[in-house]
Amino acid sequence: MKNVIFVAMGIALSLLVAACGPKEKVTSSWADPSLKGYSADNILVLGMGRDEVNLKLWENVFVDLFSADNVRAMASHKVIGTVPEPDEKIIREAIKKTGASSVLITHMVDSKSKTNNYHGSLHFVPGGFYGGMYGYYGNTYSSVYTPPSHITRTVVRLESNLYDVATASLVWSAQSEAINPKLLRTDFERIVGLLIADMKKSGVVH
Repeated sequence: MKNVIFVAMGIALSLLVAACGPKEKVTSSWADPSLKGYSADNILVLGMGRDEVNLKLWENVFVDLFSADNVRAMASHKVIGTVPEPDEKIIREAIKKTGASSVLITHMVDSKSKTNNYHGSLHFVPGGFYGGMYGYYGNTYSSVYTPPSHITRTVVRLESNLYDVATASLVWSAQSEAINPKLLRTDFERIVGLLIADMKKSGVVH
């Protein structure tokens, strides 16, 4: 009976781990090798998309974490509001207003959800009564039931590009993903922290 209970507990734990989130990571990144010694500062942080609330939160988190590392940064929505579509003129005006020397642009590349259905299961173990045929008949098996469950896994993928204003060239680029994000500030802080760490590792931010 104990073995069956342990099996059932193991299955339940596996489902719980699968459902837990969010999980964030930088999946790939690139930095221009010809720009050794480049240091981004006075960065205009620009989020592209249609969800105004989350875009503002994303930009604010980036600015806050940059500031914590003594890197100057400005959220674009505080200068130009939310940009619903890419607009070169608006971005140029924001750069002029802020005096930004670098621009960091992030947009969502993809978002996919998949639901896995786990059927319920019934586990049997022989009973402990073997005193005779008739006694055995009434105490043959004990059982543990694992109920069915449905686990939805959502993966959101982002691309972040850092540009040098003077040359308009791409300095650094990274692709990142979050699994089952709840779109809370803590979610954004984790992924932004990973992106800034990658910038530092790549040498484009000091």
